[in-house]
Amino acid sequence: MNTKFGVDFRWRYLVCPAPGGGRPVDKFVAELGPEAENDLAAILEDLQVLERKFWRRPQFDILHGNNYHGLGEVIFNGDNKTYRLFGWFGPQRLCFTLLVGCIKKRDLKHEMDEAAKRRDFAEANPKLLYAFTFDISPSSKTGK
Repeated sequence: MNTKFGVDFRWRYLVCPAPGGGRPVDKFVAELGPEAENDLAAILEDLQVLERKFWRRPQFDILHGNNYHGLGEVIFNGDNKTYRLFGWFGPQRLCFTLLVGCIKKRDLKHEMDEAAKRRDFAEANPKLLYAFTFDISPSSKTGK
């Protein structure tokens, strides 16, 4: 566990439910193949103990544009696809809230706009956020 000046700076991952109910990020992760899920788990584990200034490509990138303040994307691969998991640095210090997951395609404007809407919902409803966990361990998907 990393410490800075004697204070733990391990990131916490939260998830924002959909405004109308449901848990789309959980569904997205549950539908990943074992290779993609393992890559996502490894990247989140690595980012969790890094200071924010070290969250960079190829595993992470900041979204640009007026509507996307505070948003970024976790970039991972698996099962011959590239994925994006959009998130927001908030609602508290050292929290990264997962908002929307998708397969990478040419134009992700719709998904980025959805992430911005979900960020706004998360800011207005922080008590609805919950801790991110993998419900299915990668080894159970591969039959190990």
